[in-house]
Amino acid sequence: MPVKSTPVSTQATAPKAPRKRRTRKTSTTAKATKAVKKTTVAPKVTVTTIKSGKVVAKKTTLKRPSTARLISADRYLKDIQTRWAIHNFEIQELLNDFVKGFEAVRPYHAQLVKLVSK
Repeated sequence: MPVKSTPVSTQATAPKAPRKRRTRKTSTTAKATKAVKKTTVAPKVTVTTIKSGKVVAKKTTLKRPSTARLISADRYLKDIQTRWAIHNFEIQELLNDFVKGFEAVRPYHAQLVKLVSK
């Protein structure tokens, strides 16, 4: 059964509390962080040249990591061929999109040329 609403006159005379704005809730607990994959940095070798007790020069060179997996030349060539085929396909699709755009604009261009030449 429906409930009878309060009359409008009593609602208008009742004092209104100021509207509260919603604020972003902040958490005091630590936020969960995403797991970040650590990348290994190639080891460095620093050669220091000392002459009569003073450092003359420091030279830092990178050392080849022993855990690096290199792909074979055949696999590398296949990867390049695959990437080039993908590039050619993307360029073909781009040109098709340009053609579709020009075909869509062609009637409006013809209409505009007729209006200007009058």
